[in-house]
Amino acid sequence: MSEVVLDVRDLRAWYGTEGDPVRAVDGVSFQIRSGETLGLVGESGCGKSTLGRTILGLLPEGAATAGEIVYLDRNLVTASPKEVRSMRGPDLGLIFQEPMTRLDPLMTIENHFIETLSAHEQDMKKPAMRRRSLEALAAMGIPPTRFKQYPHEFSGGMRQRIMIALALVLNPKVLIADEPTTALD
Repeated sequence: MSEVVLDVRDLRAWYGTEGDPVRAVDGVSFQIRSGETLGLVGESGCGKSTLGRTILGLLPEGAATAGEIVYLDRNLVTASPKEVRSMRGPDLGLIFQEPMTRLDPLMTIENHFIETLSAHEQDMKKPAMRRRSLEALAAMGIPPTRFKQYPHEFSGGMRQRIMIALALVLNPKVLIADEPTTALD
């Protein structure tokens, strides 16, 4: 049996408001083993996106969490923000559901990949970064001729595929995909 990579136990997340707090995640528990896939299904507003953001430590200021998120024997709920931030990318990846707001319009697709890889793999040389980036894009059906273009030069579906490739290029051990097929064309 493969090892448990992510163990979520009685997870709760709520948002502070001027009135009573809003419970977005209330008592969620699950385990994911290496190589497994878990799909969450629920109506809009039921807390699926909040659950993913809670796991990655991406809740807005004023939000609170309780319970445990154990990633390879580390409790992410009690870990420092710096420690959780260092795990994002190579350990814990996220594909956001809104690609239009996640790509910097002033940066080429190449620069998005170089920035991502430089932040997490400081020893990697630029030719290796380019090669790995182009492989990730090719896996999403985006030709290398588009590498130096800007986000506005792509359709919404292609931008979503670029976001998927950006998450995959770091080979994360756990990948959270927040409605990754919504914008695909």
